[in-house]
Amino acid sequence: MVKSSEIMYAAAHNGSCLLRYDDTNPEKEEERFVVGILDIVEWLGYHPTRITYSSDYFDVLRDWALDLIKNQCAYVCHQDVEDMRGFNPAPSPWRLRLIERSSCIFGDMRDGLIDEGDATLRMIITLEEGKRDPVAYRIKFSYHHRTGNKWCIYPTYDFTHCLCDSIENITHSLCTKEFQSRRSSYYWLCNALNIYCPVQWEYGRLNVSYTIVSKRKISMLIKKRIVSDWDDPRLFTLSALRRRGFTPNAINNFCMQMGITGAQVSILPGTLESFIRDSLNNSAPRRMVVLSPLKLTITNYPHLNPVRVKIPEFPGENESRTYSTVFDRVVYVESTDFKEVS
Repeated sequence: MVKSSEIMYAAAHNGSCLLRYDDTNPEKEEERFVVGILDIVEWLGYHPTRITYSSDYFDVLRDWALDLIKNQCAYVCHQDVEDMRGFNPAPSPWRLRLIERSSCIFGDMRDGLIDEGDATLRMIITLEEGKRDPVAYRIKFSYHHRTGNKWCIYPTYDFTHCLCDSIENITHSLCTKEFQSRRSSYYWLCNALNIYCPVQWEYGRLNVSYTIVSKRKISMLIKKRIVSDWDDPRLFTLSALRRRGFTPNAINNFCMQMGITGAQVSILPGTLESFIRDSLNNSAPRRMVVLSPLKLTITNYPHLNPVRVKIPEFPGENESRTYSTVFDRVVYVESTDFKEVS
């Protein structure tokens, strides 16, 4: 998934940034998301060097999974999700399963002979955070938006991410702090397969107070029809900000001002909104409008005829650009701005 900070970082170091869709979960992949992500990236003014998909490498990833089994680095497990959940769970009774048996069952998984949830392929490693043997492959009988019904086993993010980075010769894989605990599996997996291993760097996530930025929680709000969609103006997604009138320049300036740090940062919505005010102050010409008009007659109007008045489009900046309006005895003001006093 591409982020503006990563593209900026690559550009600052005369490098390139790829846009890769980690489309490893067919249940959550939709064509509109693929189109929407690219649309937002280009709206921000960036053009990825190359656009790729994790599904481009499904055949290679399957072959590497078999290599892990042959090297006694992975096994087929039949524990359910609850048994594998949490830190330091009980070791799987199938952890020492014979290589030939795991290879055979993994082939059955690939051929659709095992029901969804009855088997997974797990890697033999304990992560930094204490989680043991993360899942590499699971069974999902779901239609994939690019590969159709070709596959019924799909790799997890933990298995796919570093291997796709290696295939694409990525030099630096930048991700937010929540992926720091997965760095051990990132390096372990590349070394276990004896392939090129990129460098993973983590940076702090930027949160906005008094709003929701979690994809999972926003998806729940949409499902419950609390918000209309990802571009609902009440949200702080990029598509919502665009719909509210934020400019790419304002968002890019905001990201550059915040910089990249390892600390978790929370900002008030007003901080981001101040950047759009600065941006629009220099780009949006001023106009006058009366939404709820109240007619007034000036009894001591000092002129015999209507007067044409010039008004600057950018007050305080470039007053050479002006527009004109007519000032006369009869004017219209906002009804809320008028109060009659005795």
